[in-house]
Formats: sequence, C-alpha cells, structure tokens
Amino acid sequence: MTERVAVRFAGGRGGECQLSWGQTAIWRAIQRLVPDDASLNMSWVTAIEDEGIATSVPVERVTGTVAHVMARHESLRTNVRDGRQVVAQTGVIEVHLVEAARHTAAEAAQRLRHALAAPAFDYADEWPLRVGMVRADGVVTHAVFVICHLVTDRGGLDTLVGDVLSGLAGTPSAEPPDRQPYDLALHQASPQGRRQSAKALRYWERHLRAVPRQRFAETGAPPRYTSATLSSPAGDLAVSALAGREQVSGSTVVLAAAALQLARQTGAREAVLQVIVSNRFRPGLAGSVGPASQDGLCVVEVGDDDLRTVIRRTAQASMQAYLHAQYDPEDLDKLLAEHDVDLSCSFNDRRFDAQTGPGTPAADIRAELARTTLRWEPVEQYGARYFLHVNAVPRVLDLTLFADVSVFPEHAVEAHLRGIEALLVAEALQPA
Repeated sequence: MTERVAVRFAGGRGGECQLSWGQTAIWRAIQRLVPDDASLNMSWVTAIEDEGIATSVPVERVTGTVAHVMARHESLRTNVRDGRQVVAQTGVIEVHLVEAARHTAAEAAQRLRHALAAPAFDYADEWPLRVGMVRADGVVTHAVFVICHLVTDRGGLDTLVGDVLSGLAGTPSAEPPDRQPYDLALHQASPQGRRQSAKALRYWERHLRAVPRQRFAETGAPPRYTSATLSSPAGDLAVSALAGREQVSGSTVVLAAAALQLARQTGAREAVLQVIVSNRFRPGLAGSVGPASQDGLCVVEVGDDDLRTVIRRTAQASMQAYLHAQYDPEDLDKLLAEHDVDLSCSFNDRRFDAQTGPGTPAADIRAELARTTLRWEPVEQYGARYFLHVNAVPRVLDLTLFADVSVFPEHAVEAHLRGIEALLVAEALQPA
C-alpha cells in the first residue's frame, strides 16, 4: 500500500521567460526521444541509516528536505509551456510513502524507484521531481528521488544530491545557491549574452570547414540502432598511466583514442566529434542545479600519427571546444543550415575524474586484459549515428557506443570499442 503525503513549498519568486541555452539543449534531446523520453529520467535511492547519514529519521525530516530543495532550486518548480520556462513561487508536491519490514525495505525502495522512474514526465503540468520513501518500524529507512533531465544535468546533479543529503542529516544548506536557470536565461538574452554566443559561433563557423559532408558510406537502408558496452579494467589502468605521463585529464586520453580509431575506420585524416561540455567552469555555474551542458565542436588532426601525438592535439582541440560551448542553439541551427556537413558523431564523458593519474606497471595492465567484457543491448531509437559514452564505473574503462548499424554495422562497432582499448593499452606499454 502506497500513501501520498502532501508537501507545501514556497520559493523566493515565480516568473516566466525563455529557456536558457542549456535547458533548450535538454528539451531538444527529450523531444527527439519521445515516446521513449523516460529513458532520460535520473534517479537514486538513499539508504539513510546504512550510509551513515542519520538514524531514526521521521517522515517529517524527508518532507522538510523536499520542501527545502523545492524552495531553494527554481528548476525543481519549473514547467515548460509553449517552449518557455514557467517558475512557480509556491505549490504542493506529493511524496510517496511505502510501509515495509526492515528486511524488505531495500527491495521495496528499488521497486518504488522503478515505479517512479518508468513514466515520462508531464513537462507542462507535473513537477519535475518525484520523491518516495520507505518506512519500517516507524522510521524512514530509504528515500527515493527521480529527477527530470530538464531540472539538471550530470554537472549539477552532485549539488542537488548534496543538498538532499544535508537535509536528511538535519543540516539543510544555508548558503545562497548558484545562478538559477531563470537568471541565466535573462543574461543570455542580454547584449552581453548575445556577444558571447556570437563569439562561440564564429569558432564553430571556422571549424565547420573541416567537417565532412559524409562521414559514413551510405547504404540507403533505414536507420537501425544498437548499443554495445566494453568494460575494460586494463583500459582504465592504461588511461591513468597515459594521463599521468602526458599531464592531461583521463577524458582527454579516451577522447583521443576514440578520435584516432574513428578516423581510421572512416578513412579520415581529421576526427570531428561533438563533445558534451558541462560549462561548470564558468562563473556562477559550478554549483548551479540548472542544466548548463551544451555541445562543443572538437576537431582533431589525426593523419598518420600515433596516439601520443593525437593525445597532445586533442588536449588543445578539446580546450577550444570547451571554451566555445555556450551559445544560442537557434543561432547554431541557422549556421548549420548554411553548411552541408555531417555532425552525427558525439562523445560524452559521464565521469568526474582527476586531472592526472598515477603510473601503472605494465605487468598490471597485461594481467587485466583477460577481464575485458563486451555486451550488447538492442536499441529501438537513438538521436545520433555514433554516440560514445564513458560511464562512471570505478576502476573500469566502461564505454557504451550507440550506433546506427545501417552505416556502422555490428562488426564495426565491436572493432571500434576493442580498437580503443588496444590503442590505449599499446601506448601505455610503450616506454615513457
């Protein structure tokens, strides 16, 4: 039996304005996936006592936390209507309460998480947050949160989770939050914001000349998608070794290997990938819960060079991509309409890794090669012909490639993932 507890919240303001650029990017991704847009929902379960957050937590602690974060972060009380963001100042959100025995509480929490995350959100009329809790012996043992992607992105999720955990511990955040999406949208519509967008798009226009009109050999077959995930402990060790050797981030190392392998498989001398840029390095966005990520255009000269050389070029190219990844998406649409190019390849590192890694003995890397696994999952629909994700899996290089197998068939997908691993391991085993 599930009970629903009404929670009232009151924020500092309400209002309506255009979407921020980051919100627009997420909104477009959602629209491309309809009716499968629920796949973008984010969720987590907090085992309150098991994780040492607090003990004997009453229902009121959870509902108080919900009221606090709803008031604190405007994106949690934002709907999208007619393509604009509408921020409510006050409202009521329902929290689902499930009773369970102690020994079944964790299982009940996972069932509740699945039930809350499965449906797509009603973006116009439903709060973009769903909350549940499991109570056993009179105290809440688990809290369940499901977030609509319009609320935040991977860069802002840590801030939101931190605020939730502080509230559950009885010490709610008191510092003012970073920039809200409403304020960001107003800034982006200002003359200063327009200049920033124009500068970024000048970079895009210069580099669009390097983008091929056709990336893959067209077969005329309708799109058909698949996904494959390579999990490589050896690859993780190799990335750490190369990041430390070259004094770059692990993300740069993986991007370089992907760029080199993709160029080799498509017969290109330059690799062109759209990279997901968090934009959290910009003022006021480090702790913002609103979505700020946008695509950056990364063009890497590959030629006939080795991975070490490509890593160094990728470090420079990706930095330029990051610096020019905040712009008006509608203006980019107009620019792309003037260029017949193929921007169907994307890269997204979902991790938050250290800038450099420790040295790794070659024997350790070789010993881990036997643990590499490859698994496949069918995909009915996807918004890109090639999209490589680096997943946040500890001590494993976990790569998921979504591909349109009508132009990049299954054997090419496997060759790509295994080729990235082979490039990384071979380079890491070379003398420094």
